[in-house]
Amino acid sequence: MNITVFGGTGVTGLLLIKKALESGYTVTAYVRTPSKISIQHSKLKIAEGELTELDKLEEVINNADVVISTLGPTRETKDLALADGVKNITEAMKNKGVKRLIAITTTNFKDGNDKFQLGFSLGVSMVKLFFRHSYDNVVLIGKHISESNLDWTLVRIPTLSNKPASGKINAGYTGDGTIKVLWLTRADLADFLLQQMDDKKWLRKAPAISN
Repeated sequence: MNITVFGGTGVTGLLLIKKALESGYTVTAYVRTPSKISIQHSKLKIAEGELTELDKLEEVINNADVVISTLGPTRETKDLALADGVKNITEAMKNKGVKRLIAITTTNFKDGNDKFQLGFSLGVSMVKLFFRHSYDNVVLIGKHISESNLDWTLVRIPTLSNKPASGKINAGYTGDGTIKVLWLTRADLADFLLQQMDDKKWLRKAPAISN
């Protein structure tokens, strides 16, 4: 199976690439700075480019069975370029007939199945107040993906940690009793993202997950 990865130079993205290769998948990582990926593997291809370059996006997506994005804004984000880039990814997938997209986002993007949960509500309010561009990017990324005709899954994540994988992942919606802690290991997240390639439970859905 061929996977195209966006966001592969981040901590989570690098871990995802490593786990995908260990599982025998062929990976194409589309990145701005190839030197940030030190992994060397016969089944890994690294392509350099920007999210504004639609022709390059189409090239790396063309032979993909699945596209996985770990792209996300930071607190320092000052514009909506990231959201625009994700929209370009969905357009490139549409143009090349690639349907399966698995992407991470946060609970700043609300799902119709969500109910009130104090911890999440406070967190969203803080991000919206102090990091407005980050909040707006998340909302727009969720909108671009969920309103596409792709076979998407939006994995909404809490605070991430670098602890070893626990193997225990809760997935559901805020306020439904499944999400009781507000953190998740990156290793568990990478495993969950790869599981979604074959598991259709969350197809065209946006589960919130945690340990």
